[in-house]
This record gives sequence, C-alpha cells and structure tokens, in this order.
Amino acid sequence: MILDFIILGWLVILTIVNIYTFKTRIVYFKKLKNKYDTKAKRYVIFEIIPENTFENRQIENQIRNAVKELGGNIWLEIANPKLILTYKNYGIISTNRVGYKIVLASLPYVKEIAGKQVLLVPRRTTGSLKRAKRLIGIR
Repeated sequence: MILDFIILGWLVILTIVNIYTFKTRIVYFKKLKNKYDTKAKRYVIFEIIPENTFENRQIENQIRNAVKELGGNIWLEIANPKLILTYKNYGIISTNRVGYKIVLASLPYVKEIAGKQVLLVPRRTTGSLKRAKRLIGIR
C-alpha cells in the first residue's frame, strides 16, 4: 500500500517536470535541403501548326484543358502550365520539374483553338527562359 503511494507520487513528479520542460523548451527544426524541394522551372517550346495568330489566353486555356483532360485536376494543380509568350508560330510554356512530362504528353490533346484546327508539337524542353527564347529566335 505504501509502495503504491510512492510510485504514484513519483509518476506525478515526473509528469509535472515533463509538462514544465515541454512548455519552456524551444525546439528548432533545421529544414533539410533536398534537391526536389526547389521549385525548378522547366520551359517547353512548342510549335503551332498551321501558323495562325491566336491570343495567348486562348492558347493557355486550351493547354490547361488538355492537361486537365489527361491528368485531372490534381495534375493540373501540380504542373500549373502557363504560356509565357508566343513568337511567330512558336510558344513557350512555363511549368515545374514535376509536371513538365504531363504537359508534354497533353499538347497533342489540343485539337482546336478559337474554332480553328491546330496541332501543338513539342519541340524542346529547357531549364531557362533565356535559352528558350534563344532557341525560338528571340535574342
């Protein structure tokens, strides 16, 4: 009986000490650097066949619809494709390292833009916008 009170008292003391040190303890977490943590961009260069002039918003909406059709809303949020610019019959899409493959796969799903039949052909993927502009003929 006395042993039970001693054990109970010991557990109460340990609980109080544990609660006190937990409240006053400052824990610092070091963020682990992982090469996949970085939001590395990828730029996909594509060609529009036949050569027509379209608004960038129309092209981007069709590309986003194609990604949504192929991969669903989840992959659309992951890839987040954005049309950066169009020059003559070429265009540049900005995406991230995780989602660039689904953007490449979904470009042939774009069949028409503004009522005109088109074909979007992916030409090259690069890691910098400067290099992408140079590849399509912009200084």
